[in-house]
Amino acid sequence: MSNLVSNRFDVAIVEAEIATQLALKAFIVKLGFEPPRTHMIRQLLSFIIDNKLLPDEVLEDIKNFIKRNREKLIIVERARIVGRYGASSIDYDEAEITVNSAKEVLNIVEKLWRMVV
Repeated sequence: MSNLVSNRFDVAIVEAEIATQLALKAFIVKLGFEPPRTHMIRQLLSFIIDNKLLPDEVLEDIKNFIKRNREKLIIVERARIVGRYGASSIDYDEAEITVNSAKEVLNIVEKLWRMVV
């Protein structure tokens, strides 16, 4: 968040994407599986769903989250390419959407983590 406030938008979005991706991969490892080799947040969430790694009602909640937040998740997924390689300029609004969307996913992972303890 400090990079967002400091107007270092490219750094803020890359950090948000990496944190989200690594949290999901760590959770998959915690469940005893090797995570897929991808940077795509939606694919990591889908891996949890497709492999039925959690109770059905939780998987349904994850599916609904993906559907409701598809556009935001795509923005988070784009963040690494945009931020690292300067594929386009980043403004405050896009950076804020990326960081806040990443926080939403991280909150979900935190709740899931507590369920599995």
